[in-house]
Amino acid sequence: MSLSERGFPQSFDHPAAGESTLVAELLAIRWRDGAERAGKEELLAATGFEQATIGEAGRPVLAVNQTDGLWWVRRGDESAVDEEQLDQLGSSPLVEWVAPAYRSAGAARAADETATVGAVFTVNPTRLYVRQQVFDAARTAGTPDLAPDPQRRSRLPEYAAMRVTDGTALSVAARLADAPEARGVAGAAVVRFETVPFISPTCSVSPAATRGNCRPPAGEFVPNDPQFGTQWGLQRMEVPRAWQIVRGSSDVVVAVIDQGVELGHPDLLLYPQSWNASSDTPDGSPTGDHGTACAGIVAARLDNSEGVAGVAGGCQVMAIATSTWADVDIAEGLYFAADNGAKVVSMSFGVYESWGVWDFDLIRDALQYAHDQGLLLVAASGNEDGNIARFPGSDSRTLCVGGSNRSDERKRTGDSSAEDFWGASYGPDLDVVAPCLEIPTTDRLGGDGYDAGDYFGFFNGTSSATPAVAGLGALVFSLRPQLSNAAVRSMIESTCDKISPALYSYANVATKPSGTWNEEVGYGRVNAERLLLTACAADDGCDDCTGCGDECRSPRPVPWLPYDRCQYFYEARVFDVGRLEQGRLELRVTYEHCLRLLGQQQGPLLYTTTLLPGEKVVLYEYDRYRRVRAEEQRLSVHSSFRQTMSALSQTRRFASATAYAQTLVDIRTSVDTSVSAGGGLAGFFGAPTAQGEFSLATETSLASGSSVTAVAEQFTQNAITAAQSTETERSVVVSTFEEAEHQQSTRRVLRNRNRCHAVTYLVRRALEVYEAHSRVLSVEWRVGDGIWRSLGDLTREVESFLKDLGDRIPRPGEEARDQRWITLPTDGTLYEPMLAYCSSCESEQCGDSEQEGRA
Repeated sequence: MSLSERGFPQSFDHPAAGESTLVAELLAIRWRDGAERAGKEELLAATGFEQATIGEAGRPVLAVNQTDGLWWVRRGDESAVDEEQLDQLGSSPLVEWVAPAYRSAGAARAADETATVGAVFTVNPTRLYVRQQVFDAARTAGTPDLAPDPQRRSRLPEYAAMRVTDGTALSVAARLADAPEARGVAGAAVVRFETVPFISPTCSVSPAATRGNCRPPAGEFVPNDPQFGTQWGLQRMEVPRAWQIVRGSSDVVVAVIDQGVELGHPDLLLYPQSWNASSDTPDGSPTGDHGTACAGIVAARLDNSEGVAGVAGGCQVMAIATSTWADVDIAEGLYFAADNGAKVVSMSFGVYESWGVWDFDLIRDALQYAHDQGLLLVAASGNEDGNIARFPGSDSRTLCVGGSNRSDERKRTGDSSAEDFWGASYGPDLDVVAPCLEIPTTDRLGGDGYDAGDYFGFFNGTSSATPAVAGLGALVFSLRPQLSNAAVRSMIESTCDKISPALYSYANVATKPSGTWNEEVGYGRVNAERLLLTACAADDGCDDCTGCGDECRSPRPVPWLPYDRCQYFYEARVFDVGRLEQGRLELRVTYEHCLRLLGQQQGPLLYTTTLLPGEKVVLYEYDRYRRVRAEEQRLSVHSSFRQTMSALSQTRRFASATAYAQTLVDIRTSVDTSVSAGGGLAGFFGAPTAQGEFSLATETSLASGSSVTAVAEQFTQNAITAAQSTETERSVVVSTFEEAEHQQSTRRVLRNRNRCHAVTYLVRRALEVYEAHSRVLSVEWRVGDGIWRSLGDLTREVESFLKDLGDRIPRPGEEARDQRWITLPTDGTLYEPMLAYCSSCESEQCGDSEQEGRA
C-alpha cells in the first residue's frame, strides 16, 4: 500500500501553507507518554532510522523540533521511506502516530534558505478540527467514522475536535471538503489541522554551542540565592533596585507556554493548574528542557538560599506544555492561560510567516481572546540576526522582545560575546530588548536537563530575554494589579534605557507611541527601577490639587526623572600584557560610567508672557525636538548629547579634530542609523565596525590606561565638553513645528483667574545637573584569538603571569567619583508666575492660574 493509499497524498492544499508536497525522506514520530529513551533509540536502530539534523553552515541557531514526545527521523542513507518501514514504526507500542513531512511550495521557492527549511512540516494524522456546523450536519447525515474525540475538548471557537480512526486527517479533510454539508462554507474554513513544524520554534541557541515601597530606592536588595552574583542581566536591568519597591506577589500568575516545566523544582512556585496541550491532560511536566529554563528567569524563588533569583520571584508559574509545537497547541495554550487565571504570558518561541507552516489565524484569534481578557502577551523576536521578527512576536498584540549583550548593544553576529555566531532578530515589530546570553536559570532535575545539576548557567537567545520582560510585567501587576495590560506594556516601553546611542539613532515613529525608537533595539533595554517608579505614579497624586495648599502656584512642572536615575555609558579597553607560548595575552577591562541626576536647575530666561484677568493663551511645555533637515527628522537633546560624547571619544582615540567634526556632522544630518559604524567610536562604546566585527583600540600601557580614576577623569571631561557643545547648538525657541501628536500631548492652556491683577509668566530653560561615577564592571582575558574568559577561569600559566602584574590589574568593583558637576540642557521649560499690579484690588487670588490640557 502506497503512502497515498494510506492517506498521505503526494500533495494537498493546506489552509495556511497552501499547496504542499510530500518530503518522502523525513518522518515525524509522536511517542506515547511514558516511552523510555532507550526503547526509542532501539526502535530506530532496528528500522535503520536516525534523528534528523540540519546543516550548521549558515544557520547555526536553527534546530530540528525534537522534544521528549516528538522526534523527526530519516533513513541513515537519506533514502525515501518505504511502506514496510512505515508499518514497522507505526505498529510499535511506543508510537502513537507516525507521519511523513510536507513542504510548502510557496516557501520552497523562496531564495532564503532559512525559509526553505522552515517550510517543512507534518500534520497530526489522528486528529482533525471541523467547523461545528459542518460537523453537526455531517453527523446528522450519517457520515461514517465522524465522531468527536473523546479525549480532547476543542478550545478553538466554532470548531469540533474529532478523532480520525479510518484513514488520516488529510484523507478525511479531503472527503469533508467535497461533502454536501460543506457547501456554502469557505474551503479553508471547513477543517483545521494540527500542524507540526520541522524547525523548532524555540528562540534559544543550542546550549551545546555555548557552554510596595513607592519611594526611589536608596540601594539594592541583595538576595541570598547562591548564584545571584552571576546573574549579570538582573543587575543591568536594575532589578535589585526594583525589588526595594516591590517583589513578586503570589496573586500574579505567569503562564509559560513552552516545553513544560519541572513541576517539582524546589526553586519554582508552580500554579496548581497546568496543562499539556498535546495530550489534553492537566500535566505541564517537561516535554523538553526549554520551558523550565524560561520559568526560572521569570520567577525563580527569591531570597530562599537556593539556586537563582527570578525577576518576579514570588509570582506563580503556570506550566503549559506542548510535545509537538503544533499550531493548535499554541492557540489552546493561550485559551487555557486566559481562562484559568494567568495575568502574563511568556512565549519564548515563534516561526516566520515565510515558512508558512502554522495556521496563523488560529493563533491570532487566541491572541485576541487573551488580550481582551487583560493578559500581557510577551514573545521573542528570534535569533536569526535579521530585520524581521518571528510570529507571534511580530503580532501587534504582543510585546516583542529582542536581545542585548553585555556591552548594551543588540546581540549580533560577530560581536564581542563568547557566542559571536548568532544575533537577535530585530525590525519594525521589535519593541524592547533585554539581556540574552549566559543567563543562569533553573534546569530539569538531575541529569535530564541542559546540565548535570538542577541549574544551568548559560541559557541564551531571545528565549532568555523574553521571560525577563514577562517577569517585569508580573512585578508591575504585583504593585498595581488594577492596571490594564495596555498600560503595563506602555510603561515597559516608555521606561527603557536608550542604550548605545552612538550606534543607534532613536527617533519618533508614528506607529511607536511610547517614545523614541530604533529598529535594532526598539525603545531600548528594559529598566525595572524606572518601570516600577512609573507604575508607582500611575495612581498617585492629586489631579486637580484640591486641598493641596492655598499658596499661589504656577502650572504643574515638568515631570522630572528620579534624582538617582543614571544615564549609563559602557567603555571597553584592551591591553596587550605579554606573550605566552600559545600567543599574545590580552586583558579586556569594561568600565561602567554613570551620570547620576542630582536635580533640576533654572536655566536662562527665554521670554515672558503677560495675561490680563480672564485672558488665556496656548503654550507648549516642551521644546522636545530640534529641526535637523526637515520637519520629519527629529533629534532629542539627550541623543544629541550622547552622540557628541561619541564624537569626542574619537578625538581622544585618534587626536583628530577633523574626524570629530565630520562624525558630528554625519550624526546630526544623517538618518542612517549605522552612521557611526567604522567611525572610530569602538573604543568608547564597544560599537561594531562597518563590517559588523567588534573592534577596540588597544591601550599601550596597563598602568597608565586602566586606572579607574584616570578613566573616570577622561569620561567627565568628555561629558562636560559634550554638554557645552550641545547647549551651544540648542535652539532656544518653543516648538511650533512639532508633529500633531506631540503638539497635542505638550500643549497647555493657561488662564489668568485673578479678578483684577495681570500675571506675567517667566518662561525659562530647564537644566539638569549630573555627577559622574565610574566603576570597573569586569576584567577578562584571552590568549591569541581565543574567547574572552573571566579572571575566575584562569589557566595555571595565565594565573602565574598575571600574578606578576599585581596591583596594575584593575579589579571589578573599583570605582571613582568625580567632584565636578555636568549641567545638561533638557527638552523642558519652566513657567513661573510673577504678579504685576494693575489696580488697588485685593490680591486674594494672586498668581492663581487655571490649567487646561495635559501637563
